[in-house]
Amino acid sequence: MAISLASLAFGWIAYDLICKSRFGDDNTRLMIGLYVILVGMAWGYTQVFSGRAALLHLGAFTATIMSANVFMIIMPNQRIVVADLKAGRTPDPKYGKIAKQRSTHNNYLTLPVLFLMLSNHYPLVFATQYNWLIASLVFLMGVTIRHWFNTKHARRGNPHWTWFATVIIFLIIAWLSTAPMRHRPEDAALNPQALTYASAQDFDQVVSIVQGRCAMCHAAEPAFEGIYWPPKGVVLETPTQIAAEAKRIYMQAGLTQAMPPANLSYMEQPERDTIRRWFQSAGQGGQSS
Repeated sequence: MAISLASLAFGWIAYDLICKSRFGDDNTRLMIGLYVILVGMAWGYTQVFSGRAALLHLGAFTATIMSANVFMIIMPNQRIVVADLKAGRTPDPKYGKIAKQRSTHNNYLTLPVLFLMLSNHYPLVFATQYNWLIASLVFLMGVTIRHWFNTKHARRGNPHWTWFATVIIFLIIAWLSTAPMRHRPEDAALNPQALTYASAQDFDQVVSIVQGRCAMCHAAEPAFEGIYWPPKGVVLETPTQIAAEAKRIYMQAGLTQAMPPANLSYMEQPERDTIRRWFQSAGQGGQSS
């Protein structure tokens, strides 16, 4: 919760300061800077949260910026301009310029935000190790689509190139989202760190828990309806695979309750306690008897 709220606050504060700085005087440069921030946040969220939660957080991050633009910049500036006009004064053009800049950003971010907020229904988007890259490309696709509409509505021509660019980006996204289907993880030999987890206390119990609660999705051929390959390419069918993914299991199912999603497989609290105890005992050098 703290990470979520802090990231949303950071997003608005950083964005607002950049817009008000000299860097924000150039709209093109500012848009590129905003895109870099969004890509960085997309990657960062996937390092902390599950794929589903990461994309929802990215959507909330972007939507927070958009909402704050409206309530803290666009509407207040509009009130100032209206008040000046009513008083017979000539409004300062800077207020309109600032509002237009923020409104333009909101215009280009609308479609990606809708996509991100709906992404949790589609494993093709979030259940892959390329989810952050897919989200980054969706922001670009949102720009090409909106640019066509904006140009068309302003009667400044018909930029057909935007559709070509959109199709190319879409094909790349489709390729990335199905990449795990072309990959079948092998049961590789354990490295020394994974071997520590495999020999730690409670490992046999953890194997049973993970195989019963997680392997219906995290399998070479998932049995869960709507999932066609293991999320993020993580397979948890054998003890070797489970030991190799010890940290992820601990973070997602032991330390937090991010997995299973919505606890669909009904993992119980004692089972989560066992996962935590196993992982922590391995870190302390505990061995099974």
